[in-house]
Amino acid sequence: MTSLKKKGIDAAKWSTLATVVSIVVQLLQLISVSHLLTPTDYGLMGMVMVIVAAAVNLSDMGISNAIIHRQDVTRDHLSSLYILNLATSFVISLAIFLSAPLVAAFYDEPELVNPVRWMSLLCLVPAFGQQFEVLSRKELKFDVISKIQIAAYVGGFVIALGGAYLGYGVYALVGSYLGNALIRSAGLAIMGWRRWTPTVHFARDDLKGYLSFGVYQMSSNLLQSFISNVDYLILGRMYGAQTLGYYTFAYQLCIMPVQKLTPLINSVTLPIFAKIQDDLTQLRRGYIKIVEGISYLSAPIYLGLLVTAPLLVTFAFGEKWLPSVPLIQILCVMFLLRSMVVAVLPLLQSKGRMNLYFRYTLLCIAIQVPGLLIGAYAGGMKGLCIAFVIVQLVIFCVQYSYAVRRVLGPSLAPLLRGIAPGMLCGLVMVVGVLAFDWLSLTLFELNTGFILQVICGALLYFAVIFYFNRNLIHAVRDKVYRRHKSVKPG
Repeated sequence: MTSLKKKGIDAAKWSTLATVVSIVVQLLQLISVSHLLTPTDYGLMGMVMVIVAAAVNLSDMGISNAIIHRQDVTRDHLSSLYILNLATSFVISLAIFLSAPLVAAFYDEPELVNPVRWMSLLCLVPAFGQQFEVLSRKELKFDVISKIQIAAYVGGFVIALGGAYLGYGVYALVGSYLGNALIRSAGLAIMGWRRWTPTVHFARDDLKGYLSFGVYQMSSNLLQSFISNVDYLILGRMYGAQTLGYYTFAYQLCIMPVQKLTPLINSVTLPIFAKIQDDLTQLRRGYIKIVEGISYLSAPIYLGLLVTAPLLVTFAFGEKWLPSVPLIQILCVMFLLRSMVVAVLPLLQSKGRMNLYFRYTLLCIAIQVPGLLIGAYAGGMKGLCIAFVIVQLVIFCVQYSYAVRRVLGPSLAPLLRGIAPGMLCGLVMVVGVLAFDWLSLTLFELNTGFILQVICGALLYFAVIFYFNRNLIHAVRDKVYRRHKSVKPG
């Protein structure tokens, strides 16, 4: 268990590093490219990604996490799965390429045809390196994976910035996605081929157990992709590319933290949860600890973004994006709620309960689709965002009662106790920043800038944690001290 704990800490370290770098790079990309592209460019890309994101989830067939869950994987199994994954990805990529005119007709945007065709490659390129990444994650070997991810994000950023500067519009974003995927897949294949070289072997018997797990995983992922993009479908179809562009900009800015947090949580916790899946007490304790940690990370990010959004958009992106400000503020509340449910997927995967996750996903669709349709019809972009908050609150309740409680048993009280401190610290930070703004304007007739708001909020948040939860500060300090001491010479 000590060795597993050390591997988990090392995996978290490397995954955190890759996550931080990716957030910085994507922020730089959003800031720089948004000055060069138009809302229509972002809207067209949002339309493309609805289709491509769903297809990408199909191409994996849910097998990746089945490999992590199973403890008896053989080399023949891996070879058969690798060939199946390549073949499936090729078929799906070809289907997306051929469907491009239908996608353009659905949105009534003829300019979508070529971007969709180019982005169809995103369904094929990752398949060459996907299995190698899965095997490395299973062994909690995240150092090489993280380095490859960092190189891919930097490469994608360079392509996006260069393309936008040269006036390629939406193709700058298309090139960024494809460049990222190509660098990542090539790096993983080069790294993995030396250790897990697939052979020219395929047998149907090798797929037993994997496909049954994968069918639920793939179906759930496909439905989750639909859930994640139904807002794009609704706004794109009802209001066109420019309106969708303002929403896409706000959504991309807000989703970035939870988008980076989710794979970090999944990749680190799934192998650990899988190894302790039979110890219910330890599994429950671990799940609640993960959610508690998420609340301490998400609350200052999303509540801070909510209060600083007006100054942030003007300061970093330019006044042409001001229509996105109220959308950002509402979506911050929604994504804060969403971050509280990201740990349910690795929990159910570790127990092999993908059938339960599939049914839970169906319930989420039944709640979300009509809710967002009503919101968009009644209030346009803003109405959809408000509906999103209400829907996510309901989904949180469904997630606990239908999924978490069935796996871990009654645990609502300790779960809420784990979430509450981070949320309260974040709320105190928001009140402090607003008070700081009011005092500056009342006493000194000084409008605080975005940087001052961030500094004030960060100082307040850490001060509140230090005052109310010194044990957390001491625990982090002790871990850092022990790690520093362990690497000293002699």
